[in-house]
Amino acid sequence: MSRVLVCLLTVLAATGYAQEVVTTVVADAETRLPVSHASLYTKEDGRFRSVITNGQGVARVGFPFRRLTVSHLNYERTTVRQLADTIFLKPKYLSTGEVVVTNKEPEWIRRCLKETVRRKTRNYFSHDGCEQVDYHTQSMGRDNIYRFHLEGLLRTKTPGRKRYELHCDSVNAQIVASDSTRLTDTQNLRRMLYEDFMEDLTRDFISDHRFYHYADYEGAGSHEVKLSFKAKHRTDDRGWLVLDTVRCVVTSAYRATGTKTNRHERIGNVMYSVARVFGYRVDTFTRDYRVSYAERPDGTFYPAEVRYKMYYAGRDGDSTKAEEEFSQQTGGGFPNMEATLTLTPLLAAATGPSPDPSAEVEGLPCSRWHQLPPSWYVAFNSEADRRLEVELSNLPATFSIFDEQP
Repeated sequence: MSRVLVCLLTVLAATGYAQEVVTTVVADAETRLPVSHASLYTKEDGRFRSVITNGQGVARVGFPFRRLTVSHLNYERTTVRQLADTIFLKPKYLSTGEVVVTNKEPEWIRRCLKETVRRKTRNYFSHDGCEQVDYHTQSMGRDNIYRFHLEGLLRTKTPGRKRYELHCDSVNAQIVASDSTRLTDTQNLRRMLYEDFMEDLTRDFISDHRFYHYADYEGAGSHEVKLSFKAKHRTDDRGWLVLDTVRCVVTSAYRATGTKTNRHERIGNVMYSVARVFGYRVDTFTRDYRVSYAERPDGTFYPAEVRYKMYYAGRDGDSTKAEEEFSQQTGGGFPNMEATLTLTPLLAAATGPSPDPSAEVEGLPCSRWHQLPPSWYVAFNSEADRRLEVELSNLPATFSIFDEQP
């Protein structure tokens, strides 16, 4: 009997079922604050495994590893060979100055912000043109990792309302995944484009938030200031922006929102109420958006660099056969997503595949444009919507297996 028990324990240990669960905390190396939704992952012996830290930065690692990668979009990636009580990540962005908190908000802040909103259509949404796009996205689940890199041309059309199109003949795309997933994913690209901070900055946004001044901030000029903000009635909506007070333009911004805010702004109370009738629930929905704007020669601004992170966990009701097929056709989903986007005006681009810069955008050789519609989180899609999503999930791309050697 004892020999049988020893054999059983040996088998369990070999398969990983007897692996001890070790708890660690991932924290910011400067502030010592916990880092939520950081990824800890490894691929060893042909199998990918990962865990994600919770809202308190805690991860429970229950699988063996020789080298474990720890990553988060806003921090330098690191690797460890054994788990300490706390893993510190070095932030990619330096903190600047201290926020001066006063009982009364400076009066000029709201006047300048309202003028920024009044001018934003002219300053941000009045330019039709073509940019080179460099887009990276990484999505991660417990047993799978997916990376997608796309380079190509993006056409912007703004009159009436902003919309984007992707020039498919110029696309260079690569997929790296830990299994046979071979679908292209433009969802995060569309989120970064359509959920732009300047779209969010409205008179209602100004009314719903309090603003504070970074006293020690040193910007590009004496007329630049940095303001932090937080929602008046919610605790999960905060961020900062850099404001040129002479021209009334935002040059960079960061906003972090949690489940309550995102359910309200990104899904909508009516849509979410309807979805709940069918058994859908949003358990966790966090979103980080960081953007730097650059100026074109005509004086308009565009999102030159964007970094986006989202964690989305929900529960669905009984899916129909059509819904399951649609999920398979579009690659399904992952809870933990990160993405970066760089846009370069076509005339300023010095490298990379591009047509003759002097050519009209509509006259690109062999041109065929894919419409990039706004992204969605919970929606009742029409048949045309579904066809477009399937089309965007099957852009030409090369594929390779994720292999990170220990």
